[in-house]
Amino acid sequence: MNTNVLPAPSIDSARYWNELKGLSNKVKLELITLLSSSMTIEKTEEKSNHWADRFCGAWKDNRTADEIVDNIRSMRTTNHVDVEL
Repeated sequence: MNTNVLPAPSIDSARYWNELKGLSNKVKLELITLLSSSMTIEKTEEKSNHWADRFCGAWKDNRTADEIVDNIRSMRTTNHVDVEL
């Protein structure tokens, strides 16, 4: 008796399968490789809570949010230039 019973496919996976089942074995293997590697990348990114830090430096400041807002507001300038039409 075969004990390897596959779970019933979800509606989404059944839709994809209907589109992909006619592909050649070579293309199916390429898709398996791409899907598998995308799952590995997601797991790596999930492990890092600070994944955005690799794109730019981390913000380091001892001021409170209110102090930062006050500073930004005090530094505002108006560039009022009269334009003759």
